[in-house]
Amino acid sequence: MPETRPVDVELGGEPVWVVGVPLGGGTGWVVALTSGRLEAYRLAGEGAEVEPWLVVPDELPPGAPPLVAAEGERLRLVSSTEGKPSPLTHPVPAGGRLVGVDGEGRLSAEPGGDVGVAALPDARVVRGEGGTLAVASDPTASYEHGVLGDEVEAGSITLLEEGSGGPEVSGKVLPESGGVFEGLAPVWFEASPGLELLAVTESEGESGSRISAYAPDGTLALSGPFVGEPMKWRHLLAAGPFGPDGEVELAVTRTPHVGGVIEFYRPNPGEGTLEIVATLPGYTTHTLYSRNLDSVRAGDLDGDGAWEVLVPDRFRTGLAAVRHAREGAEEAWKVPIGGTLTTNLASATDREGRLSIAAGRTDGVLRIWP
Repeated sequence: MPETRPVDVELGGEPVWVVGVPLGGGTGWVVALTSGRLEAYRLAGEGAEVEPWLVVPDELPPGAPPLVAAEGERLRLVSSTEGKPSPLTHPVPAGGRLVGVDGEGRLSAEPGGDVGVAALPDARVVRGEGGTLAVASDPTASYEHGVLGDEVEAGSITLLEEGSGGPEVSGKVLPESGGVFEGLAPVWFEASPGLELLAVTESEGESGSRISAYAPDGTLALSGPFVGEPMKWRHLLAAGPFGPDGEVELAVTRTPHVGGVIEFYRPNPGEGTLEIVATLPGYTTHTLYSRNLDSVRAGDLDGDGAWEVLVPDRFRTGLAAVRHAREGAEEAWKVPIGGTLTTNLASATDREGRLSIAAGRTDGVLRIWP
């Protein structure tokens, strides 16, 4: 990616969300504008021209995040056709059904109906490797921070397994601190072989946020330190083999609104801790009052065999690849956005294994690094 010449696409308005998918021999990109209108494009590969493409349907409620599926050469918006879905999130396919949040904040399945869970209205349903679903649930206004688009946070994480008639509640995770889970979705990750945990941002009124990892049975398995000040948030970015020798670590931004610091956490199951093993300041991975927690990509983005986390710089005009090297956290490289980032970061891998990244700018341009 750092040596790739980017492609700029003029859009019909300011973008809010971007989604990338494999499409034919290249990649497809769907952009949601502030108006709710969707624009789609196809890029056949590096050096190819960008072609306008068709996505069906081509409109969402303004601000709603899209989920897109590619069917051959066709792009299809994944959306509920029954009832009134929440305009703040999207459903996910699970067990031959769509599972998502309806307009009343209830988790529902299509087909199947109400699952019996009060979810955050903007919750993202996430699936573990074993098929277990997890969703931020039991909305509460007990923690008055409000930096993620509203003043409601999750009082629990509800777990669901596929049953004969649809998803069924199999367990619930409660914050050990007595606080809340401050995020739209947990992150499933394998802390050690065979040990799949749920990583979350856990916040409470006296000490701010910490990163915690819970077992599906609700047990607190691992925890990091609290920030130490009220209303100080940690942005959980990604999990992967970020360590110098490929060790599994969590990438996090401490206080992304005030001098954001990238932190790498190493699980220590023996001690029950998440240890901060490397840090690097200077990154703004979230903007105040936004529901966009996705301005990040992670993986081996330059083909050197090591994982990086790709994040906006302090001014959100460049994308920096931060890695955990033996000497500590370092900025491996940075690419200019050509303007100011206003969307999430999206990625897509074509059938040849080439990774592309895309980002939308405030000036109504989509920049793609093919």
